[in-house]
Amino acid sequence: MRTELDLQRALYQLLEQRSISQITVEQICSQALIHRSSFYRYYTDKFDLLDQMVIHALEELLAAERKNAAGSTIMAQFIGTHTQILRHLLVTNSDADNSRSQQVINNCFVTLAQTEASDRVLETIRDSQHPDLTAYLVSGVVMSIVQWLNNSGRDGEAESTQATIRATLATVFSLEQHSV
Repeated sequence: MRTELDLQRALYQLLEQRSISQITVEQICSQALIHRSSFYRYYTDKFDLLDQMVIHALEELLAAERKNAAGSTIMAQFIGTHTQILRHLLVTNSDADNSRSQQVINNCFVTLAQTEASDRVLETIRDSQHPDLTAYLVSGVVMSIVQWLNNSGRDGEAESTQATIRATLATVFSLEQHSV
């Protein structure tokens, strides 16, 4: 478990500085002070590690949410706390890595939507007749918010920004659902 967390932390630190396209398994191992062979004991590639890192981050927010949050707070906190990481995952990569990164994020959203989380965004995915398609919509909204944060120079963790993100998510995900 410690090695896995060290690798997740190393990837997170590297993603604060560069896109997933620019990160190698060797760099992750070097940052984590772990031999490359140890990496492959736990993960098949950097996207497998990314998947576990994102799930871990969202699970931490879900645990906090169960205590004191409602509405679209989980997703707003996730975006605010991890803006730079999300930018490097969803915006600044090669097309192939953007596609893989988005698929990882989508899979995490679908997986976490299966929990009893009361976040409106995750409820929308859970209640959808097409959760995978809805997760893509969520990823697109997240990417748009991340670009807005970057272009406007806003602090994603500031309370006023969090309120704006929550209101935007509430508006987008309160749209009436129709059967398809």
